Amino acid sequence: MRTAQKIVDQSYYNAKDHKDKGLSIKRARTTLAKLNLDELDMSAKDQATIKAAIATLDQVAETFMKAHRIKAKQEKLRDERLAAAKKLVLASDFAKLSSVKDKVALIAMECFYRNEIHNVKTVFDAKYVLGHVFNTTLNEISYSLTKQIGDMNEPLENAWKKFQEKLPELYVKHAVVVANIENILATETKKI
Repeated sequence: MRTAQKIVDQSYYNAKDHKDKGLSIKRARTTLAKLNLDELDMSAKDQATIKAAIATLDQVAETFMKAHRIKAKQEKLRDERLAAAKKLVLASDFAKLSSVKDKVALIAMECFYRNEIHNVKTVFDAKYVLGHVFNTTLNEISYSLTKQIGDMNEPLENAWKKFQEKLPELYVKHAVVVANIENILATETKKI
């Protein structure tokens, strides 16, 4: 039988899923345990089989409950590490980027939604990209830091250095996009 640690390592289930499976197995075990085997027309061999099944279900249910506890600890540590990473990123130079060209450069380099910068046609689109997509980019940086072993300050500094090295190239590459967004925002400002 697989151990609780193997169940956690070999599945993508979260702690609640393991707990639900353990409780489901406990319910099946309880249903079997409530059978009055003496009243049923069963052979001694069949009764022994049911008793063995109850014992096996007890073991399996306990294994899944242990898997739940292990996974819950892992999830708690992951969430704490992610919160610490977000705090680091929000205090870093990445969060201090304010110009359109800097935000577009970071989005283009780091974000899963990098194609959104090319789809800006309205003020709403521009604000969406510079607000939501930029924040999503910061979250992605935070998430990537949680994957690093040990202290997260050094990988954050390395990411900033890498961004600074590529910044001139990103400015040139996305100059048209930046100009488009700035024109859209300037047009809205003139209307007010």
